Amino acid sequence: MPDLRVGVAGAGLIAGEHVRAYAATPGTQVVAIADPVADKAERLASQVGATVVADLDGILETGVDIVSVCTPPVSHAALTIAALRAGAHVLCEKPIARSLGDARRIVEAAGRATGILMIAHVSRFEPDHRQAKDVVDAGHLGTVQMATHSMTTSLPGWSENDWLADIEQSGGPLVDLAVHSFDFLAWATGSHPVRVHAVGADTAVGPASYVLTTVRYASGALGLVETSWAHPVSYGFKLRAELVGTDGRLSWDYDHINGGTTYRTGGDTSWFDPLGNRGYRTEIARFTEAARRGGPSPVAAEDGLAALRTALAALESVRTGHTIDLATWEAP
Repeated sequence: MPDLRVGVAGAGLIAGEHVRAYAATPGTQVVAIADPVADKAERLASQVGATVVADLDGILETGVDIVSVCTPPVSHAALTIAALRAGAHVLCEKPIARSLGDARRIVEAAGRATGILMIAHVSRFEPDHRQAKDVVDAGHLGTVQMATHSMTTSLPGWSENDWLADIEQSGGPLVDLAVHSFDFLAWATGSHPVRVHAVGADTAVGPASYVLTTVRYASGALGLVETSWAHPVSYGFKLRAELVGTDGRLSWDYDHINGGTTYRTGGDTSWFDPLGNRGYRTEIARFTEAARRGGPSPVAAEDGLAALRTALAALESVRTGHTIDLATWEAP
């Protein structure tokens, strides 16, 4: 079977994780990388022998089978929809988009496409999160009644022109970071959120940069999500998670997303995992397997839309002080 040819839109930190995971996946070859910052694209392309092209059109002209969209979320809709219309399979980084309107356009395009679309909610493919889901599905916890997911860190410093610090572009930690939590808890509990209430603090790093969100699920379960970009740099990254059911309790934690970080004098930052970049490798492996089969998507566009909607509802709750009823709420 011929290799799947891959193009990557973006050459930042997450794009690097995609490229290295594709390189470790048998039967795939990264052939083209595009980024407005040519030096970044050239450095990443040199790792895998790919060609640097100007933009998505340049990627598509190489005849790729797959496009990974690893750009800021305000550009996700235009790139993802164009790649789907061109017949490519698309792996779009989370959040699916910055706005619900763009997210819905992506969902509609995915429904008409011949290729598959997967939203890259990598937490589902990390060993601890995957095992927690397996424990729930096996019934060992009984009925999940309470779930907690906390990710706290400092403002990430790796985004080009510091776009993550601009809430209009990134949505802040609720949209960029807690969207992982919202997706995971809905997936783990097997239930959709129905009400959201959040309280947050503005800090020196930006508005709503520390937030506590409670989520009521249709099953009756209650979720608590803590998210922060307001912690000191020296604090590092910490994850704490707990699932409590009628028959048991499961909890875990760790102090870094991956095993370590490399900082280069040219300004580039990359993560590494001594155990093999497991989450991204598994994510890419599941995606490429689904692309060869023609579906279904391991993480459907509708799931990405649901996680974004929960995050935006939490942001609205912080702004207004009101509980958001997701059955009737529409983003302003």
